[in-house]
Amino acid sequence: MYYLTAMKPLFIIVFVSIVFLGKLFAQQDPEFPKGFIMYAKLHNGLVTNFKDDVPDLYVGGIQLVPMVTLVEHKLRGGLIVDGFYTGKKIQAAAGPTIAWKIKTINAGVFGSAANINLSFDHLWGTEDQRLVGGGINADLLNFLLLGITAHRDYQLNTWWLQSSIGLRISKKKKVVEPF
Repeated sequence: MYYLTAMKPLFIIVFVSIVFLGKLFAQQDPEFPKGFIMYAKLHNGLVTNFKDDVPDLYVGGIQLVPMVTLVEHKLRGGLIVDGFYTGKKIQAAAGPTIAWKIKTINAGVFGSAANINLSFDHLWGTEDQRLVGGGINADLLNFLLLGITAHRDYQLNTWWLQSSIGLRISKKKKVVEPF
C-alpha cells in the first residue's frame, strides 16, 4: 500500500507533463493551410510624391490574387492582377506577391479566428509604373481580408498609399476525417 501512495505524486507529474508536452507540440494552427486560395480585392487610396505643388491623384480598382502555400502555416506566394483607375485613365498592373504570416489570433475553444500577415509585391503597370512595396493584412476567418499597403513607384517617383478589402472566391477544401 505504501508503494502505491509513494507513486501517486510521480504519476501525477508524469501525466501533467505528457498532457502539457502534447499541447505544446501538437499542430494547433489552421492558418495558411496547404493548397490554393484566391481573393478578389477592392482597393483605393492615393498616388502622391509628398510635394505641395503637385496634387495627389486618386487610385482605386479591383485585384485578383491567386496564391499557393509555399511553406505550410507560414508563407504563400502568388500573382496579383490589378485593374485600376487613376490619372483619368483605366489602367492595369500585374506581378508577383508573397504573404508571410506573423501572428495567429485564437478564439479560445473555437480555434483560430484570424491571422495577421505581411505582404510584399512587385507590380508592373501599363503606363510605365514600377511598384515595389507591401502591406499588413488581417485575414478574418480565412474569408475576409482587410489591409493597408504602401508601394514606391521607382519609375515615376511617386508613392501609392491604399487600403483594401477582399473576399475569398476560391472554394474551401472539405476536410475528410479518417475513421
